[in-house]
Amino acid sequence: MLAVMVLCYVPTASAKESMATPSGILYTELKEHVDEYASKYIGTTTAGANVLIVKDGEIFLNTAYGYADVENQVNITADTVFEWGSVTKLLVWTSVMQLAEQGKLKLDEDIRTYLPEGFLTKIRYDAPITMLNLMHHNAGWEEKFTDLFYMSANDIKPLEEMLHITEPYQVHKPGSVVAYSNYGVALAGFIVEQLAEQPFYDYVNEHIFSVLGMKDTTLHPTQEDNTNVATKRDEIYGYIINNGGEFTISKNERIYIGLYPAGSAIGTITDAAKFMLALMPADGAKSPLFQNNRTLDEMLTTSDFYDDGISRNAHGFWKGLYTVDVLEHAGNTDSFSSNFSFSKDENMGVIVFTNQGGEAGISYGLPTLIFGEYSKVEGKQTMPNAQELEGNYYMARLPYKGFTKLYSALSIGRFKATDSISIDAFGMKLEQIAPYLYKSLDNYRIYFHVTLNDGNVEMISMPTSDILPVTQKMKILNLFSIVAVAFSGLYTLIILLILFIKKIINRKKAVRAAVAEKWEIRLLFANTIPFINIIVLAYRTLNYASYTTLKIHFWVNYGYIAFVAISLVAIFTGWKKTTTTRSQKIRYAFSCISALLLVILIIGWELYY
Repeated sequence: MLAVMVLCYVPTASAKESMATPSGILYTELKEHVDEYASKYIGTTTAGANVLIVKDGEIFLNTAYGYADVENQVNITADTVFEWGSVTKLLVWTSVMQLAEQGKLKLDEDIRTYLPEGFLTKIRYDAPITMLNLMHHNAGWEEKFTDLFYMSANDIKPLEEMLHITEPYQVHKPGSVVAYSNYGVALAGFIVEQLAEQPFYDYVNEHIFSVLGMKDTTLHPTQEDNTNVATKRDEIYGYIINNGGEFTISKNERIYIGLYPAGSAIGTITDAAKFMLALMPADGAKSPLFQNNRTLDEMLTTSDFYDDGISRNAHGFWKGLYTVDVLEHAGNTDSFSSNFSFSKDENMGVIVFTNQGGEAGISYGLPTLIFGEYSKVEGKQTMPNAQELEGNYYMARLPYKGFTKLYSALSIGRFKATDSISIDAFGMKLEQIAPYLYKSLDNYRIYFHVTLNDGNVEMISMPTSDILPVTQKMKILNLFSIVAVAFSGLYTLIILLILFIKKIINRKKAVRAAVAEKWEIRLLFANTIPFINIIVLAYRTLNYASYTTLKIHFWVNYGYIAFVAISLVAIFTGWKKTTTTRSQKIRYAFSCISALLLVILIIGWELYY
């Protein structure tokens, strides 16, 4: 019997040693490859990282690189906690599927069935909004730039109140356009609250974290329900790289998320692995997250497709393009990045946590290193000419209403062909790898799918957002805005300079300015107010000031509009009462026009709310 056991064991062991990842790396050499890959980024573009790989129901590799505290040389370890960012959304979709399994909600039911009467007040279309729309990020909502992040835990309010404060306008018909929505995910979390009759963080603690033994992870927006994690969070800093190439602590590295179900989880990578493993139970084993694995299988089955037929989304889990089927979700906070990717077919998953804002090299590169580069090219294919895509485009995930919609105009990008299969777009270089399928050549490795309508580009889609052609109306508005701002700004500065020089020349003369000229000078000085006000408003918005504290800037714009009205009446009244030269009349007219143009821009770009 011993002889038989030895003979059977040897070939089995040899076969295991020869097993390789989908990309072809032998498992016996995987740690060496991961270490080598990570070394390209740690200490140069990334302060630190945790990398964990699971395989066949176990943790295969758990390694740490770099520093949690660069200045004090505090190493990252397996016990270091990281902010999950948007990977947190997977906890929402898991919770939703648990309730669906229990018959408490239906994925294709209008979500207003589960919300208090009149909860959503900015709906434009009569079509139902389903939970699947929330999962696919195509409920039609615009993006919001205020009240997602806060600098103080004291600013966090209950989820229901946060949803009222941050409710966006619905700008697309449900199901027509994908535009990543933190609001939609947080709303799904609130629906879980309503049906479970407990705060969403309590629900997750009870039905996910406790079930999986995730003691070192919290979803609470201020971490007050897990003091251990809160303490550990104070031991790691988030970093950015300054102009000198040095790591500096991000000034906003400690933030709190108002719509917390969309991105507030903080914990160790070992805990995150427990969640990933529960999504890939061994054959014959039941996932502890569900009563029946059929629910898990449904959750991880494609529920949304690109127009070219390629899988896009599986009930909130994004479908990645690799050599094998992979589900994934990335996350970013102000100064932390993460990526969570796994293949059920391979019983394998990769988790990357870094304390670097917008990190891409490790977060997106390692899954490709392990799962393999996607290639759809099968035999000889004729590639359409990339020039078909040339034009101006904008991300669907943008503000459409209120003062932040000005950002939309500043975010327009041009697709320009560099050769027959290559495009420059939004600061990225794209290469066509299959007909109407492009891949970015940067670390993010984003795939772009082209949708045509009667031979014209209807949209270009990447996982989290569709990209839409700029309309003629938008082109006219943007051109008018550029001309108006340039004219008003330059004219105001030039005339004020001329009047200042004139005053210096005539300083010894008793020259008395006419009433119209006095009001003109006041008006020109007032013209500088909108420019300064908008710059300060933009700065404060980007630094996470709450919407309530920004209202002072809207009142400044109201005040400017009122002053312009008064000034115009005073100038024209004074104009008629005094003798004016032709050149003075022209100057008065242009001064008034410069102010009116700014008023039109304030109203047109909704810089008053």
